[in-house]
Amino acid sequence: MRAIRILLPLSLLAAGLVAGGCSRSDEKTSLDVPEDQLAATVEDWQLSRAQLEEFLRRLPEPQRRRFDTPQGRAELALRLMQEEMSYLEAQRLKLDDDEAVRKQIEDATRTILVSEYLREYVDSKARPTDEEMHAYYETHSDQFTVLATIRAQHVFSKNKEKLEEIKVRVEEGGEKFTTMAHLYSEDTITKADGGDLGYFNPGGYIRGVGYSQTFTDALEQMEPGKIYGPIKWEQGYSLVRVNDREDARLRPYDEVKEEIASQLSRDKLEQTRQTHFAEVQTRYQAHNYMQESYDSTQRGPEELFQFAQNSEDPQNRINAFQEIVDKFPDDPHAPHAMFMIGFVYAEEMKDFVMADRTFNRLIQDYPDSEMAETARWMLQNLDKPLPKFEDLDDLNRQIEDQSH
Repeated sequence: MRAIRILLPLSLLAAGLVAGGCSRSDEKTSLDVPEDQLAATVEDWQLSRAQLEEFLRRLPEPQRRRFDTPQGRAELALRLMQEEMSYLEAQRLKLDDDEAVRKQIEDATRTILVSEYLREYVDSKARPTDEEMHAYYETHSDQFTVLATIRAQHVFSKNKEKLEEIKVRVEEGGEKFTTMAHLYSEDTITKADGGDLGYFNPGGYIRGVGYSQTFTDALEQMEPGKIYGPIKWEQGYSLVRVNDREDARLRPYDEVKEEIASQLSRDKLEQTRQTHFAEVQTRYQAHNYMQESYDSTQRGPEELFQFAQNSEDPQNRINAFQEIVDKFPDDPHAPHAMFMIGFVYAEEMKDFVMADRTFNRLIQDYPDSEMAETARWMLQNLDKPLPKFEDLDDLNRQIEDQSH
């Protein structure tokens, strides 16, 4: 048994497609597959018709269409034969003795081994439990809800009386609704298609109508197959017939289980890898000189706070204060830095939404800090001019004086 690849254009090779199961007989005088089930052979290498079909199925759509004919299958089999012959010729010429080729083989082997190790022993630990996936499914049902869909057609006019006459012709005269739309609708977008509005979600964009809550609300009350109207909406009047309707539905858990697993795995993958390799690193002599070099150039919380205070650019100040909060969350400077982020947002950038969010986070993360009380005062006075102050201690004294 040996997996094979295909000599196709670069676009296919780049996709990394591999057809497994092409076999090599141990005895050259016998075949593993009956002859009437073979697609191609080269020496003791065999490609069955079933294997060829599986290979075809796995090709990208444009290439699959190209080869999905009797002639295309013959060409595909020939390409696979050419690859097998290329492999045999490379062995005959001992290309694997070439130093550059050996290096490529080593690199490919390394890549495969690393990939398999990460998949089997590391990334698999990031897969969530069934309990975690069920909990996510229950709390994020909106992500897995298929919206309701409606398919309808209409005859549109600015003239209500005209539509009333058309309705009588359809309901009492037996004329076709689609024909009436084709002949008399004033909607130039759907007229040629007999008024077909296509499929749409209630409240969403409707072909020939655009966005109209009035139009949508009217359609949601209609039974399929009946003609309603004329209904009045923003652009005029419409006779409408709903042809198909599907209610919103929650996709079953089993249908979305792997989507949830993928999402939750991505969320925890980086932390899983960090934890895993922190343990693995203890078994090896490993040294990250670049990290040491980087760490040595980093400023401490006090230096960052001083830099922020002296910077003239509000965004630079926010960035420096935020670096303190992110890197040194337990340092005494952290709650002061978070307060200053909110203060800059409020007083200099007039972004009261971000200021409100920052002050509330400060109260939540540092409830026992003296800055928490100052943040509460700021939240109560965001819409008022603040007193002048020299430093945070001066502001706290002024706030305390005002409270007495």
